[in-house]
Amino acid sequence: MDMIQKDSICNVIDELLNEIELIEHTLSLKVNQMIVNENSSLLQQIQLTTMHLHHFEKKINQVKDGGNWIRTPINLNLAF
Repeated sequence: MDMIQKDSICNVIDELLNEIELIEHTLSLKVNQMIVNENSSLLQQIQLTTMHLHHFEKKINQVKDGGNWIRTPINLNLAF
């Protein structure tokens, strides 16, 4: 039975630790990118919802002022 050298074991352990650190770093980068993407998506949804709310608020104010719910402004230049 051959004796295992202490240096050989230390080298193998060191290589394993390096691999684990690389995997941890890669995983951390992927998670951070997913968080950035999700944050961007949520921000877009919030902006879209805010735009819809402002539009709806304008329509409600228009009705309160005695106007119609669906109304085209008189001075609107249509493209056709």
